[in-house]
Amino acid sequence: MPFISLPRIALLLTSVALCSSAPARSDDPVRVSGYFCGAKHEQVAFLQREAEGDAEEIAANVVNKVVGKQTCAYFLPANAIPVKDETVLSNGLVYKVQSFIFLPEKVERWTGTYFGSMQSTRTFSEL
Repeated sequence: MPFISLPRIALLLTSVALCSSAPARSDDPVRVSGYFCGAKHEQVAFLQREAEGDAEEIAANVVNKVVGKQTCAYFLPANAIPVKDETVLSNGLVYKVQSFIFLPEKVERWTGTYFGSMQSTRTFSEL
């Protein structure tokens, strides 16, 4: 069995402690911009309007009117920390929604995209 000196062990333990105390990658701020909503269900409603053919601005206005407050809006480039990344299946459409904590306000907001229908208009034999 090889002999490891006490200074080497101390150096190894110090480097392990430093690595484990380093911030996680998801804690690093990223630069984001685009349409964000205040809650996940509001973001899904926004994406549903887009999937129906509404422009982003119209979709945001419709959701804001239904909710009764300014919840969906366009954000200029800002620093935010990614928090959650979820996939939602609703009415046959697949939505990928993400939440970010905006700095320095520390407010969580949601953004996302939709991928299309999981329902085929073709029968199984036609595929």
